[in-house]
Amino acid sequence: MLKGVNADFTIIYNIYYIIYIIMGKCETSRTCIGIKILLSDLIFQINENNFDLIKEILNDGFISDENEHYNDAYTEIIWYNDLPKNYLEFKEFLEQEFKNKGSYLHVRNSNKIESDLRNGCLFERELLLPIKKILETDRYGYNREGRNGSYRPIDFDLSVDIEKYKEIEKYTIVFILEQYSG
Repeated sequence: MLKGVNADFTIIYNIYYIIYIIMGKCETSRTCIGIKILLSDLIFQINENNFDLIKEILNDGFISDENEHYNDAYTEIIWYNDLPKNYLEFKEFLEQEFKNKGSYLHVRNSNKIESDLRNGCLFERELLLPIKKILETDRYGYNREGRNGSYRPIDFDLSVDIEKYKEIEKYTIVFILEQYSG
């Protein structure tokens, strides 16, 4: 997506800024059925045969993180680095990055952001990968307060096709609530 290309990041950032000026912030909440796996378990499984699949999982997944800023560090590693093309180098790179980065501490009354490992590193966190969307709602505006919602009849199938992930071990099928703001 944004891997290793700073010029593209600047263009995309400017587009998002223009959208924000016009529409305000967008917040999305989504419920899905998906996969939960410990990042360390996923990284240890990287090999020549599943390299592309695991890259896709890492790109589409996010950290199970209530409000601790682990996803900020995760996104920085996965989306804003020129990741190694060789599976062994990729595995070693991610292992080091995930062991040395954790949450971000946003210092009150300043713009300072510091890396914080007090509650553990990314390597010890769970990755969530949405597979099947069940329900989604969006809201737009500058400074929105209150609530909104959406619904659907309880007529959907809770099964998911996991054939694509048959080479991956140590995951669990879970119900995911994802929130995105940007």
